[in-house]
Amino acid sequence: MYENINSNYINYLKTKNILIVGVTLRSGVSVSNTLYKLNVPHSLTDSKEYKSLATEREALLNKNAIFHTGHQSSEILDEIDLIILSPGVPLKSNLMKEAINKEIEIISEIEFAYNIRPKINYIAITGTDGKTTTATLTHKIISASKKARLLGNVGNTFSKDVLFIDENETVILELSSFQLETIDKFKPNISVLLNIADDHLDRYSDINEYFDAKKNIYKNQKSDDKLILNMDNEYTASLIENVNNASILTYSTKNKNATIYLDDDDNIYYYGELLFSIKERVIIGSHNRENILVSTLIALKENIETNIIKHQVNAFKGLPHRMEIVRSINGVTFINDSKATSLSSVLASIKSFNKNIILIMGGQNKGIDFRPILDDIKNKVKVLILIGEARHELEKMLPYEKSKIIENFDEAFNYAYSLSEEGDTVLLSPGCTSFDSFKNYEERGNYFKSLVNSLKN
Repeated sequence: MYENINSNYINYLKTKNILIVGVTLRSGVSVSNTLYKLNVPHSLTDSKEYKSLATEREALLNKNAIFHTGHQSSEILDEIDLIILSPGVPLKSNLMKEAINKEIEIISEIEFAYNIRPKINYIAITGTDGKTTTATLTHKIISASKKARLLGNVGNTFSKDVLFIDENETVILELSSFQLETIDKFKPNISVLLNIADDHLDRYSDINEYFDAKKNIYKNQKSDDKLILNMDNEYTASLIENVNNASILTYSTKNKNATIYLDDDDNIYYYGELLFSIKERVIIGSHNRENILVSTLIALKENIETNIIKHQVNAFKGLPHRMEIVRSINGVTFINDSKATSLSSVLASIKSFNKNIILIMGGQNKGIDFRPILDDIKNKVKVLILIGEARHELEKMLPYEKSKIIENFDEAFNYAYSLSEEGDTVLLSPGCTSFDSFKNYEERGNYFKSLVNSLKN
């Protein structure tokens, strides 16, 4: 029924007692539905109570699925010999610790889907910041020339689409460290490690453990596969001389010796030769210059014509909630950067403007130390408004005489607008997750935009 799937792997799955851990719509449900289509028996477990999983249960094709919900005792693991883990469930959780002690095989949704279709042309992108923008732009460029599909953390999940990918299709995957923790055989043709900075330190013991998870993206690559690394990031740059299994390509906005280089005048050089200019691009943000470089390099290695790349790059408008220009009112520009939930992303946003920034930061911190950006804030930020659960924590890390603590989001926005003058930029770049007040960063960003659009000239 399904063409070009790895039948040996499907037969292997049918010999296993499979448990899906984490019944999320994007991961657990997608895996379950794919297993159901392949006639592979399995059960599911989630720490949430059965009643609270009504939406997820409705989305399951197998209406008679075996569920273990609520308290997860070790007895759930009896006779289980393969776990497919949703990315939101850490390996340090009690159930996973028990599974590791029992030496149960644990794989990610990414590993599962890859093993079903291992012969596709895969481009995998990870990093602390810029993953979604880079993956989306890469897809736009490649799909303008040949068939391509965008999956992973953006678009559909890999496991949802895996049975329907054409044999000659290029698949661009945006991957998080969570998804890469339990990689075994996954091997992309091109892998990209954009950058590493403090992030998810509420899940990892330190930045090195986080970095180790990211490095799994290239661990199975061979000499004819390509690994693209950022020369301007200390962590990714450290790999250039130390990775021997893949062919290394580099990008930089500082080092002319990189495979692809962008100078201060927005000219791109490829192996030292002028390629094209991106002065006419629509997208703003200093960090998006790097994202453009990566997408361009990937496209060149995919044999996309230069004129197609240039057109797609300069026409690309970016994505919602990432340095998104909402509106300008009376000379004041409002920027929605709600996706900025790390130190490096906030810093990149600040550096995108000269001065006169009214910065709204805060939410729920992920264990990040924001002290390194204090000097940049003092140099460029007119007023720093601290909000949400982390407001007092941020105040201690960022002692600035021009800061103001306001708990309520609406009040913070109104205060920012009341202070703004012609030439100012009101920038929502929280540096924190939204979970203290909103369902996700999209809801937070959309709410910010609604406040902006309610203003009258």
